[in-house]
Amino acid sequence: MKNKMWKILKVVLITASLVSIGIFTIYSFAWFALTKQIEAHINRTMQQKIVTVTGNPPQFTGYPSVPHAHFSGTIEHKSGLQIITPEINYTGFPTVGQLHTFDAPKGLKITANFLERDLNFDYAFLQFRIPHALPASERKDDMQAWQKLNAPITINQIILKSGNIYARGDGIISLDEDLQIAADINARVIGMDVLFDELEKEQGAKSIALARNFFNMMSQIDEKTGEKYFETTLKIQKQGMYFGPMRISGLPKLIWK
Repeated sequence: MKNKMWKILKVVLITASLVSIGIFTIYSFAWFALTKQIEAHINRTMQQKIVTVTGNPPQFTGYPSVPHAHFSGTIEHKSGLQIITPEINYTGFPTVGQLHTFDAPKGLKITANFLERDLNFDYAFLQFRIPHALPASERKDDMQAWQKLNAPITINQIILKSGNIYARGDGIISLDEDLQIAADINARVIGMDVLFDELEKEQGAKSIALARNFFNMMSQIDEKTGEKYFETTLKIQKQGMYFGPMRISGLPKLIWK
């Protein structure tokens, strides 16, 4: 009886070991296949001059844990959009349906000729999930087909800090019926008084009176910290970026082939 039980246990252990080896082999293959595919895509994008990178292109490390990559330098899109940062860290499996995290612990700067002001952040954090359905290409008909699926990119969490202003939120990014960027992000914001003071110096009290009054009506006091905050939405619509009722910047029109 003991010999029989031992034989059964031995078969189970061998089978479990083989299954474990098989799973680990598949995982290893997928890990390297995915990361090398993304690295190759980044290189093709650079060769096609769609994106220009100053600094070393990011390479994935961390096997067998979740892949991560590090970048320091400047990334410039052919549209003129430029991101400058001393450090960006990415963590996640670079494929659809997975959770992706970008962390800029030392901040970043975003500039573009279509932005009405440079965006400077002392800290930035973005965690999002790409839907399982993505456009087959950047052709107009493929983008239209994807837009009709109503499969937006989900922003699980976004944190931005600039001086005394701190914002934290979540939401979605998609395309509208005209295939232009649309976003709806709910955010809790602290330190808006400072921003209004700066805008008042630049634009005058009358130009921001509506926004300031709206803020004063909607603001609340955090019982734990005593800080003044308000909850609002960051919207991108009709080629404009809006922070509550206040227009922050315009955006260029996207033209699909």
